[in-house]
Amino acid sequence: MALENKIETAAKLLDAAKNFFIDLFRPDMTLEKIADVVSPRLDDTIKKYEARGLKYSAGKFSIKYADESHFNLEFEMYFQDEEGKWHKCANESEPRDATLLEVGAWKTIKALQVITFPIEKPKFAGGEVLQQDKKLEEYNAAERERLLNEPFDVPAEKTADAKPAEKPAEASDEKK
Repeated sequence: MALENKIETAAKLLDAAKNFFIDLFRPDMTLEKIADVVSPRLDDTIKKYEARGLKYSAGKFSIKYADESHFNLEFEMYFQDEEGKWHKCANESEPRDATLLEVGAWKTIKALQVITFPIEKPKFAGGEVLQQDKKLEEYNAAERERLLNEPFDVPAEKTADAKPAEKPAEASDEKK
C-alpha cells in the first residue's frame, strides 16, 4: 500500500470516527436501544474499511459514567492492512445529558461506571456486532434476584361506596 493511500485511509478513519456519535440519541434510551442504534453503525464502519483492504481485528464500545448528570460514549476498533500495520479507529463523544436515558439505564451506568460491549464482526447477515457486557449481565441478574427476594407490602384493599352521597340541603331552604 503506497504511503499516500495509507495517509488517506488513516484520515478517512478519523473522519468517520469524528462523526460517529452525531444524532445518535433520542429521549428515554435504554441500554438495549443504545446497542440497537450503535450496532449497525459499527457494522457499516467495519464493512467500509474491509472493502478498502483493511482487515477488522477487534474492538469495543463503552458507555461511561462522567459525572452526576453526564455520560460518555466511546468506541475503539482495530484494523490491519495487507502489510501487517495496525490502524486504530476510535472516538469519544462529548458528555451527554443523563436525562436522555431511561431511569433504569442511568442507574445501571452510575452503578457500574463503565459498560463495555466487545465489537465482533457478525458471523452472518443481520448478526449482532455488539456482544453483551459480562459485568452488565451479572449486575442485571443480581438486580433481578434482589427484587425477587425483597419483601413488599400488599396494599390494603379499598372499596368504593356504591351508594351516592346524600345531597346537601340547599342554602336557600335554610333561610326560609
